[in-house]
Amino acid sequence: MARRPVNLVSLPPEERRLRSQLHQLLSRSEGMIHGSLIEVARRCGKPSCRCATDEDAKHRSLYLGRTHEGKTTMDYVPKHLEQTVRQWVEDCRAALALIEGINSQGRARLKEHKSRARPSAGSGKRKPPAPPTSS
Repeated sequence: MARRPVNLVSLPPEERRLRSQLHQLLSRSEGMIHGSLIEVARRCGKPSCRCATDEDAKHRSLYLGRTHEGKTTMDYVPKHLEQTVRQWVEDCRAALALIEGINSQGRARLKEHKSRARPSAGSGKRKPPAPPTSS
């Protein structure tokens, strides 16, 4: 079943603003990736390396962590992609926040529509017909 386009003018101003911001974000974003960036600092194990004696000289690397189906995975992020991946993670978080705002607006509209559609206090709902009796 095909959907007809949404008449944005009929939406509340806050929802229009959120949708516009999401559209702008999607238009300008190079990519999005869901997860958390985790910086790991460790010693390499070579006795001659300065990381063996200097606590501040540990080797640092960046990983993208995520949980999927109850399992946590961490993917290494190469140095040359760090800024790109940071931007993708930030853009994804911003998009999710905007979607959550749109979701809240939709829930408010649903609540409003439901309260307007309720029958008046005196009319009540009709009872379903009684099942046939066998004699």
